[in-house]
Amino acid sequence: MHIENKADRLKAILQGYGRVAIAFSGGVDSSLLLKCALDSLGAGNLLVLFGKSELLKSNEVDRAENWPTSNGYTKGIELEIVQLQPLSWKEFVNNPGDRCYLCKLRVYTLFRERMEKRGFSVLIDGTNIDDLKGNRAGLRAIHELGVKMPLVEAGFDKAEVRRYSQHLGLADWNLPSSSCLATRIPAGTKITSDLLQTIKVWEEGVERFGLVGCRVRIERGREDAVYVEIRGGDFDALLNPSVRLALLRFFQNSGVKKVFLDLEGR
Repeated sequence: MHIENKADRLKAILQGYGRVAIAFSGGVDSSLLLKCALDSLGAGNLLVLFGKSELLKSNEVDRAENWPTSNGYTKGIELEIVQLQPLSWKEFVNNPGDRCYLCKLRVYTLFRERMEKRGFSVLIDGTNIDDLKGNRAGLRAIHELGVKMPLVEAGFDKAEVRRYSQHLGLADWNLPSSSCLATRIPAGTKITSDLLQTIKVWEEGVERFGLVGCRVRIERGREDAVYVEIRGGDFDALLNPSVRLALLRFFQNSGVKKVFLDLEGR
C-alpha cells in the first residue's frame, strides 16, 4: 500500500476515535502519531501524556516537553507531565526478565487513570508494525489494557514512519530510536539510581565523540565491562586511532576495565 494511502487510513482511524489520549515519548513514532492526531482531531480533542522519570536522559525530556514549539505549535496543545517513580516499584527495581511488561503495565495504568479523570476513554501509542516482530514484553501490557495502536492498524513500518515524518516537516524525523536506560542493565541486576546515572554519563561521554544515538550496555555479572553500540554510519570514526584510544581512556577513567564494540551496530 502506498504511504499516502496509509496516511489516509491513519487519518480515518484517528477520526473514528473522536477524542484520544496519547502516550507520548517524544520519539519518532509518537511524534508522527501526535502530529497526525492534531491534524485529524484538533488540539481540543487530544490529551498528551508524557511520563517523566530518571529513566530518561535530559535531552529526551527536553525534546518531549518542547515538542509543540519545535514543531510550530505555540499554543493549544495540552501536554500533561506524569511524574513517574520507577525506583519505588519493587517489581521494576528487581529487574526480572519481564521488567518491560511490568513497567509498561504500571505506566499505562497510570495514564489511563489520568485520562479517565479528564473524560477520555481511548489511549493510543506509537507502536509500529516493526515493533510487533521479536519478543517485546511491553506489547503484552498494551494488549491487556486495550491501548490502541493506530500506526499498526494503518500498516506503518519504521521506515515509513520516518519518511512520512520528513514529508510533514517534523523536526526530529531522523532521530535515532531510543529506549529507557534500564534496557542497558541485564536482567537480574538490581536497578539503582547510581547505576542509571552512570549509564547516562557513559552515553553522554560517547556522544561527545560524535557517536550520537549510542547505547552502552553493562555485561551480565560485572559492572566494569560494557558493550558499546553505535549506528552503522559511525564505525568509520573508530578507524581513527586517536578517537578509539580517547574513547577507551574515557571508559577507563570511569572505572571500566573492558570495552566491547557491538559489530552489529544499531
